[in-house]
Amino acid sequence: MGVIENRFRNYVSGNRIQSISPDYMEAWNTFMERAGTDGALSPRRKELIAVSLSIASKCDWCIRSHVKNALELGARKQEIVEAAWVAVLMGGDPVLRYAQWAVQVLEEYAEIDDDDELLEAQVQLALEDEYKRLYQRLLDYVKYICNEAETMCEEKSDRRRLAINIAETDGNVLGLLVTKECQKRGWGEPRETTR
Repeated sequence: MGVIENRFRNYVSGNRIQSISPDYMEAWNTFMERAGTDGALSPRRKELIAVSLSIASKCDWCIRSHVKNALELGARKQEIVEAAWVAVLMGGDPVLRYAQWAVQVLEEYAEIDDDDELLEAQVQLALEDEYKRLYQRLLDYVKYICNEAETMCEEKSDRRRLAINIAETDGNVLGLLVTKECQKRGWGEPRETTR
């Protein structure tokens, strides 16, 4: 990365206000982390918004940070460019220079082909959505197991033992059912690895 990246790193790591007011910086960092978590908007979308706002705010360091974060969260180059144009739409000609800066930063960080990136991002997002749905279903089932154990047992240790026993039994049954379904579909046995 060049001189600009080194200046950015020095700016972030050598922030004097952090050493003077560590409590405020800790609160600020906690707020930034919480604002970037998954909610109604995904972290990737939030970073794209942050790219646009950084450009509109004419903040060089913010642009660099949010472009980098957006790329790390799977944003495509074209999405970042369009976020830059939204900032120009709202801020006019004075913001255009900062949009150009964002594209320069983007080119510095993103050295991959857009077509490959688009396909990879779409597949990754689809997988993430499926995993999230499956994970949520599993969490719901775990809560169900614990609720059942709570209604069946009076002692806390008995509740824990029953919940774990149900989970182990159900896990074994699930493993057998998945194995049988894979065989029905002709997916074969897993390959043995040699050591």
